[in-house]
Amino acid sequence: MLATAILVKVDNERLQRGVEGFTAGAYAISLTRQNDSEISAYVKNGDGKTYGVTLTEGHSSCGCGDSMFRGKTCKHAVALALYAIRTPQAKAKAEATPQPLNLKLAKVRRVA
Repeated sequence: MLATAILVKVDNERLQRGVEGFTAGAYAISLTRQNDSEISAYVKNGDGKTYGVTLTEGHSSCGCGDSMFRGKTCKHAVALALYAIRTPQAKAKAEATPQPLNLKLAKVRRVA
């Protein structure tokens, strides 16, 4: 699974911070794309900063300093991986599917 492959590579400190923040509800995750080869989302942390995070096979990218400058798998990527594990793909696709519109026509009385 894509998410578990990311979690295997993260160092212990970032893994711990990501797990603590995820379980405490510190991250708001808005999934933008999920398929067999990629998971992308916006991850908003407790400070209100939003980062675009993408997980691919064996690689993660995020707009935060840990990922951009240090080349590390960051706590935001950990949170997204945990979210992907807890939210199966079928459920995520069902949430993303728009509900059918009610296009039933009704008679309208004209007022002169």
